[in-house]
Amino acid sequence: MNLHQLRIFCAVVNEGSFRQAAEKLFLSQPSVSQQVAALEKDFNLLLFERKGRSISITPEGRALYALASDLIRQADEIPSRFRDMRSLRAGELRMAFSSFAGRHILPGPAEEFHRLFPSVSLTLTTGGSSAILADVRAGRAELAVLGRNFPFVKAQDLTYRVLGEDTLVMAVPPGHPWAGRERIPFAEASGHTLIRLSEDCPPGNYVDEFLLRNRISFGRHVNADDMEVAGRLAARGAGVVITSRLSVQKELESGELLGASMAGLDGLSLEIQCVHSSSRGLSYAGWEMMKLLEAHCRGLLG
Repeated sequence: MNLHQLRIFCAVVNEGSFRQAAEKLFLSQPSVSQQVAALEKDFNLLLFERKGRSISITPEGRALYALASDLIRQADEIPSRFRDMRSLRAGELRMAFSSFAGRHILPGPAEEFHRLFPSVSLTLTTGGSSAILADVRAGRAELAVLGRNFPFVKAQDLTYRVLGEDTLVMAVPPGHPWAGRERIPFAEASGHTLIRLSEDCPPGNYVDEFLLRNRISFGRHVNADDMEVAGRLAARGAGVVITSRLSVQKELESGELLGASMAGLDGLSLEIQCVHSSSRGLSYAGWEMMKLLEAHCRGLLG
């Protein structure tokens, strides 16, 4: 059985005769008869009752016609579906974001994408870096946006595009002894609490490396796996936080947090990158979203 045979069978049903079906399909009548006979042989059943020159469809034939006509309709829709996808009039774009990127980078591009391509569905998930990259590798997400972990080695099966860099800042609550101070001596850290970000949260790796390289030891740690949570904890007086500028920008602007700095900290930044599978590449929708992300981040991150 093949699609060509099913088309011929459906044409015979629609036209009511082998001769008329042959004329419509530009085939010889013997060829039409042979294809229908091949179907009957494959299924080991009778599709038509033949009485002289007239035919009538059998119950088995009606059952096959219902299935075959739906299958042919779906097959005929395939080219138009791909044309619609190429012109972004249909389809789905699945993306994965870190919680930071989901809050600070996604909203603008997602809103613009929906305005430009309202018929393309967006499926968005958030998670830690490891889970996000696993989703990209498994095909559960076509495109991912997250911070670059430290140390960083490019995986051969993934393609990376840098969207920009976000400065790392130290922030403390009002009234903290370090508020507004610059070049704080490393030795003073032992008397304070650091709100430490987990290893799966990209700034955490940069901060840990900075502290280790300079032999800076805080007296106590409060651990968090989310930059916004860390910022809120710092604003409530739980300790000092070293994190992405964007993640605490509102608190810094409102005065809930104040800036501070240690030597060498000003040069640290978090690289924000877009990642997709090297083998699968990007769909038309994926490329359009990539362009929107790059344009948005040029203004947001520099």
